[in-house]
Amino acid sequence: MLSPEVLAALRAAVGEEWCLTSKADLTAYSYDATPLHQRLPDAVVLPRTTEEVAAVMRIAHAHRIPVYPRGAGTNLAAGSVPSGGGIVLSLNRMNRILEIDQENLTVTAEAGVITADLHKAVEAVGLFYPPDPGSMTSSTIGGNVMESAGGLRGLKYGVTKDYVMGLTAVTADGRVFRAGGKNVKDVAGYDLVKLICGSEGTLCIVTEVILKLLPMPEAKRTALAVFGDLEAAARAVSRIIAARIIPCTLEFMDNGTIRAVEEYVGLGLPTDAAALLLIQQDGPASVCDADIARIAQICREEGATRVEHASDPAEQDRLMQARRFALSALARRKPTTILEDATVPRSKLAPMVAEIQRI
Repeated sequence: MLSPEVLAALRAAVGEEWCLTSKADLTAYSYDATPLHQRLPDAVVLPRTTEEVAAVMRIAHAHRIPVYPRGAGTNLAAGSVPSGGGIVLSLNRMNRILEIDQENLTVTAEAGVITADLHKAVEAVGLFYPPDPGSMTSSTIGGNVMESAGGLRGLKYGVTKDYVMGLTAVTADGRVFRAGGKNVKDVAGYDLVKLICGSEGTLCIVTEVILKLLPMPEAKRTALAVFGDLEAAARAVSRIIAARIIPCTLEFMDNGTIRAVEEYVGLGLPTDAAALLLIQQDGPASVCDADIARIAQICREEGATRVEHASDPAEQDRLMQARRFALSALARRKPTTILEDATVPRSKLAPMVAEIQRI
C-alpha cells in the first residue's frame, strides 16, 4: 500500500483524476491478455507528457516503488501485470501523432498511439508502415516497440525494431533522454535504440518514437492454398522460400485453427482442409502476378487440392482476417489458451510439423 505522502505526490504530478486508487480501477489494470496472471497494483497513473512520466518515476525511485509501464495490455507474456504491487503507469493518454515527415519518410508518434490509427494516418498520404501485429486495432506503438512486435508481414518486412529510428525515454530515476533520430546513417556510439527495442520495459519507459516509413506498394495480390496434408503445406512453405520468393505474408493454419475461426466469424473457410496457406504479395503489379502464379504452382506440386485467388480489396481483407482472428477464436474455445512462440529455420518447418503431430 502506498503512503498518503506518495499518493499526494503522484496526484500532484499527473492530476487528481489521473491517479486511480479505487478497487474497480485497480482491478481493470491488474491483468493483461495473458491467462492466469493477475495482481492488483497499489495505484494507476495516466500521465499526459514525458515530463509527467519523469515526475512519476522520480517519486517511485525515491520511495523504491516498482513501476509497470502499460500500453493496451495486449501482450501475451504477462509483461503488464503488476506482479509486485506498486504503480501501473499507463501511456494511453499520450496518443498523438506529432508529425508525418513526407520528405524524410518518417512519422513521430507518442507511445499511446494505436497501431492501426498510425497505419491509417500514414496511408492517407501514400506511405506505408509495415509492422502489423495481430492486436494492431488495440495495441499501442509504445507496446510494439517494447515487445518488438511483428505481424503477418514480418516475413518480408521484419519487425518493429527494424523501423524505429529514434526515441524519447525516461529512466528508472526519472531522467529524460533521446536516442537516434531521422538520420538514415547514424553509427556514432552505442545503438541504444536497438538495445531498448524489445526490452519489455526493463530498461526505460519509451514515451515518443520516430518510425521509418516506406512508399506504399503499387499492388497487392492474395491467395489461399488448401491442403489435405499438414506436412505438404509445410513443405510448400520451404519450397516457396527456396524459390527466392519472399511473400509479404505467408501464414500456416491447421485444421483446429481453421474450424475455430470459422465457428467464430464465419468467413467461409474450408473446414475439411488439413491445412491452409494464406499468401499475400505486394510490390509492382507484374512482380506480384508472377510471384503468386509461381507460388500457386509450387503449392499444387506439393499437393494443394485447390488455390483460390483474391484480387479485390474486400476479398483480400476477408482472407487476411482469417489469420488475425485466430487467437480470439481459439481463446473463445479455451479461455485459458496459453501461447508460446516456437521458431525453427524455414527449411525445418515440415519436420517440425510432423514431430508436433507425432507428439
